[in-house]
Amino acid sequence: MKRLFQVIVGLFMAITASAQQDLLMTQQFFSRINKNPAGVGNFEQIDFFLLGRFQWVDIKDSPKTGVFNVQKFVDKYNSGFGFTMSYDDLGASKGAYNPKLCYAYVLRLREDMVMSLGLGAGVQYHYIDFNKYSLVDETERADDHDFGYDDDSKVSPDVDFGVEFSMPKLLLGVSGNHLTTPKSTTMSSGIHINAYGRYFADLNPKWVLAPAAAFMYHEKVAVLEVNAMAFYKNFLWFGMTYHPDMFDKFGTNPVAFQVGTEYKNLRFGYTFDYNFGSVANLSGSAHEIMLSYSLQTKKTKEPYERFE
Repeated sequence: MKRLFQVIVGLFMAITASAQQDLLMTQQFFSRINKNPAGVGNFEQIDFFLLGRFQWVDIKDSPKTGVFNVQKFVDKYNSGFGFTMSYDDLGASKGAYNPKLCYAYVLRLREDMVMSLGLGAGVQYHYIDFNKYSLVDETERADDHDFGYDDDSKVSPDVDFGVEFSMPKLLLGVSGNHLTTPKSTTMSSGIHINAYGRYFADLNPKWVLAPAAAFMYHEKVAVLEVNAMAFYKNFLWFGMTYHPDMFDKFGTNPVAFQVGTEYKNLRFGYTFDYNFGSVANLSGSAHEIMLSYSLQTKKTKEPYERFE
């Protein structure tokens, strides 16, 4: 038990101290404004989006992540407005909140082609409470000073900028997150670069195939996500995602399986993640649950177009 505790604490501390990074979540294509503010209001409904991710589910106090987005495009001003809040619970004593307001201005390059420029501004709030750790060997706190006694927190400004290019069947985007924080520390997330693309191919009147790719770079971490989704009658979808850490010599190789449905503007999605890499025995599986709702206006698009 002592050895297991040391391994678990080591994993949590390694994440918070040396690899503090945003999580690349499988269902982010459905609502992207916490990654790229240029994705605000790509359709004219008011869209509410909630996503929860639960990692290492077999381990007590395992990491949990949540995202809440709300967005609206105002055609009169060629502008999108949104709010995003993300939350990371990294164990028994460490967590972070990241609320931001988002704005995007849309340039209509032609009737079926637009480019949006987005800006997000908010704060990062990180906290840690060493008192919630129950150490097997208290000398690590009193003599070795590996753990503190008190809680600590930090609030820092946060700015994102992004560009998104879209057509009815094609989406491309690139963004920079946490631009005011050059490097990650235990109490802050540093600069992240995100790039992604998605294409919609009509296979027949019932089926649409949507291959996609996303890339996230942060200091010594580079994660590639390759995804393919199939939509059936604008009602059901399912797919698979592969997203390894390339800088880790593909030592982590999570594969995600997705299913989802839409009914009267209410959408539900579920993703199961399993790691087939060298750390599979430690990282285990993960679950993602997505729920979103759109308030309809007179203009209505198909689900896979609304989610482009």
